[in-house]
Amino acid sequence: MKKIILAFIVVMACQTGVAQNVDALYNYFKDEKGVESVSVSPLLMKFARLFMDEDDKSNPLIKGVNSVKVLDLEECSEKVKERFTKEVAKLNLYGYETWLQAKEDGENVKIIAKMKDDTVRELLVMTTGKGDCALVMIKGNIKKDDIQAIINDDKIMIDGRK
Repeated sequence: MKKIILAFIVVMACQTGVAQNVDALYNYFKDEKGVESVSVSPLLMKFARLFMDEDDKSNPLIKGVNSVKVLDLEECSEKVKERFTKEVAKLNLYGYETWLQAKEDGENVKIIAKMKDDTVRELLVMTTGKGDCALVMIKGNIKKDDIQAIINDDKIMIDGRK
């Protein structure tokens, strides 16, 4: 019985070791040939706020964002895109809530968020498949109500009514 329990623990530890997090995925692909990567650190975000006008500074969404990382694999080889798609599938997404998942013509889009109470701590947009592959990672403290207000404001703008 002890051997079975020990074997189970070893298997679970190996699975955890294989699963990677999003930061590791970003670091793994950021230097690949053809990848465009952008990383805006928390320090640079604070510095950029010094040059914003008052309307932007008071925007709760902008105030809540601490850092942004973007990977664009559009110019990469198909081999790199396939590897990226496989690595995204291996991601350890425990603790994330799926907001949107769409599949069409071999392309997949997934938007997930890590929440603490009513605050978004991390928002991920991942695109994989035959065409474009991309990753957008936003970290911060963004209130869910602020995101909803922006969505509602965009609906008003789309309808053309205020």
